[in-house]
Amino acid sequence: MKRIQIDSERSVQALDVTDLISAEAWPDGWLILSVPHTTAALIIGENDPEMLEDYEKVAVGIPAPFEPFKHHRNDNPNAAAHIISSFAGTQLTIPVEDGQLVLGKWQRVIFIELDGPKTRTIMCGSIAAQPLEV
Repeated sequence: MKRIQIDSERSVQALDVTDLISAEAWPDGWLILSVPHTTAALIIGENDPEMLEDYEKVAVGIPAPFEPFKHHRNDNPNAAAHIISSFAGTQLTIPVEDGQLVLGKWQRVIFIELDGPKTRTIMCGSIAAQPLEV
């Protein structure tokens, strides 16, 4: 497994990590990405500055009407981060062909920090393709 470190600068921040992940030549098959954190997420999405800001705005705005959360008692102020991470997800599976991620024209791998700033880890592992017999 390969580990990629991500440093966020804000409490909620969307970061395009596609180039960091694509820097490695992966074997043909499937690339599995996972963030072992309950207050971060991975999504496939578009990367332009406004879209990244929109991901952040939605991550903050969706849970707001449900505040206050019971998790906040005992000095745990990050319930919204846990909830958004649970809904967005912490793992992705991406096909790999000729050593490259197979993504659509506008698709990028977006890491979303939900409880930063922090240093986080993306775990990367691959499953080699097996030829199909028909």
